[in-house]
Amino acid sequence: MQVKQIMLVGLISLIAGANAHAAEIQRMTLREAITQGLERNNQARAAKFQAASARSGATAASLHYLPSVTVEEAWSRSDVPVNTFMMKLNQGRFTNQDFDAAKLNNPAPVSDFRTVVSVEQPILVPAAWAGQKVAQRGAERQEAVTEQTRQQIAFQVFQLYLEVQKAHAQLQAAVKALDEARESKRQATVRTAAGLGLKSDELRAATQLAAMEQQNISAANNLTLARMQLALATGGQPGDELDAAEAVQLKRPEQELAGLIGLAQQERRDLRASERGKEQADAALLQARSGFLPAVGAVGAWQMNDKNSPFSRDHDAWMVGVSLRWNVFDGFRTWYGSGQAQASRSAANELLEQTRKEVSYQVHEAWLRRVEADKRREVASSAVAAADEATRLLAKRFDNALATMVELLDAQSALNQARANLVESDANLMLATGRLYHAAGIFLKEVQ
Repeated sequence: MQVKQIMLVGLISLIAGANAHAAEIQRMTLREAITQGLERNNQARAAKFQAASARSGATAASLHYLPSVTVEEAWSRSDVPVNTFMMKLNQGRFTNQDFDAAKLNNPAPVSDFRTVVSVEQPILVPAAWAGQKVAQRGAERQEAVTEQTRQQIAFQVFQLYLEVQKAHAQLQAAVKALDEARESKRQATVRTAAGLGLKSDELRAATQLAAMEQQNISAANNLTLARMQLALATGGQPGDELDAAEAVQLKRPEQELAGLIGLAQQERRDLRASERGKEQADAALLQARSGFLPAVGAVGAWQMNDKNSPFSRDHDAWMVGVSLRWNVFDGFRTWYGSGQAQASRSAANELLEQTRKEVSYQVHEAWLRRVEADKRREVASSAVAAADEATRLLAKRFDNALATMVELLDAQSALNQARANLVESDANLMLATGRLYHAAGIFLKEVQ
């Protein structure tokens, strides 16, 4: 008696713990899950920072024509004749006595604090202009890559959301199959006790019941794992679970295949990234060729020199100037660098054309897969109706001793398989519809 009480208390505690755990599981709609995934998923956050980095780089490249101002403070002490001569001259302390040959040849050590404020102003730098274009196109390319990453993460959350939904349906089907197996086991036991059935029928029903119990355990575990995967994709911690709060229903695409292919050529972010990559290669070619052009800049400086203190002035002076630098010959490095950029541009152009072809193919494939999934779902639905009717008729025949337990259990197994196929077909149809939207580059627009 005590053992039974202990087992009963343990069972109640287990059930209460399971119910409490179920109550703690958060539930979200598909839109909420995607929104949270785009905000908290580490991959999405990393892509966002990469885009910000590229934009900052482009901004930095666009500021090349602004002046640069530097301040320098230096101290030196020397008895080298030339150095002491220039130090005194810069400090404004040079006198006629310093022309004495003995002082010129053997000067006393002199200290000098030199303060310089210099300004450099680029006037014409073709490489900097082309570099700005390269950085700008690179930033646009990274932004397209970031948006494509967001689309992929949203589609991943959608897939996992469907897995949770499918796991729920499979668990429900497993529970129903378990109830039917229990009823078959009960009928077989009753018939055997009444002398109307065979012991082998009862054993066969018990085997079927054990199989359904195992299937039910696996279905419950699959649901838990699906929830954990969904939580992880939406930025949760390992071990967290996130449940689906609604059944996903995506409408059939309104456009036909040709329209979706044209839409994909406009909306696909990976295609846009390839286009920006080709434009970046064009700018890189201009940057390489700009090495053949001259660069012009202006410079100005104001200098203070003092014998005793930094940032002090015994004497000051200034200097302004303009310089032109032209790379006439650098050992053919610029020439071959231009050839390298030309080859990279050709490669980027070829990759762009290949991406366009692949995008069209992916939309075409997704379209055909959705048509296939729609037809398979219709067949699966008809199969469930047929298997359900066959099981119902065999159950009546079994009650009237016109069918064997083996026939009834085979019919129930076929019904269970048909139900599982229908669940799989429903999920595959939604997945195929979402994949078609994803291939067309409009997935986020459709689900949000």
